[in-house]
Amino acid sequence: MADGFSTLVNKVTASLSSDESKILLYLCTDLFNNSCVEELRGDLLAFAQQNPNQAGQPHSGNALLMELMFQMKRYDLLRKVFGTNKQQVEGILRKERVISDYRVLMADVSENLDKEDLQSLIFLLSSILPKERSTRATSFLDVVVELEKLNEVSCEKLDFLEKCLKNIRRNDLVKKIQAYRNRGQNMPCAAPNTFKFTPMQCQPFEKQVRQSQCFNHEFNKLKLSVPETGIHYQQAITEEYQMNPEQRGLCVIIDCVGYDGEMLKHTFECLGFKVVFHSLLGLKETQKVLEDLSLNRILQRVRCFVCCLISRGTNTHLLATDSNRLGINLKDLKQLFNATKCPKIFFTQLYRITEAPVMPSMDDEYLETDAPASRQCSNTGSVPMPADVLWSVCTAEVKLLEESGHQSVYLNALNNALLKGHERNVPILDVMKEVQRNVLSHDSDNYQLQQSHTLQKKLYL
Repeated sequence: MADGFSTLVNKVTASLSSDESKILLYLCTDLFNNSCVEELRGDLLAFAQQNPNQAGQPHSGNALLMELMFQMKRYDLLRKVFGTNKQQVEGILRKERVISDYRVLMADVSENLDKEDLQSLIFLLSSILPKERSTRATSFLDVVVELEKLNEVSCEKLDFLEKCLKNIRRNDLVKKIQAYRNRGQNMPCAAPNTFKFTPMQCQPFEKQVRQSQCFNHEFNKLKLSVPETGIHYQQAITEEYQMNPEQRGLCVIIDCVGYDGEMLKHTFECLGFKVVFHSLLGLKETQKVLEDLSLNRILQRVRCFVCCLISRGTNTHLLATDSNRLGINLKDLKQLFNATKCPKIFFTQLYRITEAPVMPSMDDEYLETDAPASRQCSNTGSVPMPADVLWSVCTAEVKLLEESGHQSVYLNALNNALLKGHERNVPILDVMKEVQRNVLSHDSDNYQLQQSHTLQKKLYL
């Protein structure tokens, strides 16, 4: 029997991907305490030895493997390895099963949670999960395991998880949890007649987990730094900026390279903004548009102002379509809209030129605001950012513009995150966290992203 079951185990485990092996291990958590994927074969064999296939004893290793394949929807292995099918195993499980309903529920939620939802959930839990473990989480089950260790989630404690899923707008998964909770007041957490054993493997891993929990309070609150001042601004959690659902605000887009501007125009129109679009402006034209806009009374009436800039430039200056002048100082650009009381959002894609622009002549104009005070701060490199500002600047090499069909990784990530965030009513800071993750994971070599904010309330675009 042992040799035959060992063959079955080898066939099953060899057919599973690494992710499927992790799911299998999670489903068996109540059976294989303190275990790990590397010892999966040994754990299954040990389980079969402790629970032999005898008359009146349905919980053999064979039964466990078939139930696991059924719950993981590997119906092909039920047919190839065990010579049975989905319907037959389903009939058996109506009478007897080994795996708990709770584990099955968590695996089902994990299967239906996409990558973007997972990242939103991890970000939402950043004040609870140890940083080391959250950054290594690749699935919802990884997150659940950590929450179980912190005693935040269990088969009897699902309120917290339900609230988190509501916050990321996954009401379909909330309904699954509610259905589980309402399945019967006297239902046990684990399936009846469940066996346990505790193999002595993976102790270094267990020790590592305990050590990682020491960092549990390292990130108690979300913070984004402002490089100019070194001050940290904390996201408010009780208030939010009031928005007009019919006219959410004004968005000005200046596309000086001819890429992605139309995409952003469509995006902000979908978000309910009035959009003013300018294409391929020179430096003086760009300067005039921004200065005229800063003096326009309309900014005193809108609920939110968004400025999108796509241009060649340097790390500190925007050059528009020109390359022979110093350009518009980005620090001064922030100061230009100081008088505007509504939240101000700046999205800037700069394509960095390799040649340094020549210094301006005496009659050249470039953007300055608030005269002496602003100049003095600019020289010291310590311009404080005014309140109610979100500042996001992505720099990339100008050679990328020479690629056929070029599209900015940053602006594409921003476009997708904004639309998804609007649909699910996600705060803008959560949206920008997703943008940062997507940019760095997609092309961190060519794109450098800097983000900071002084928002005092939650903002929903």
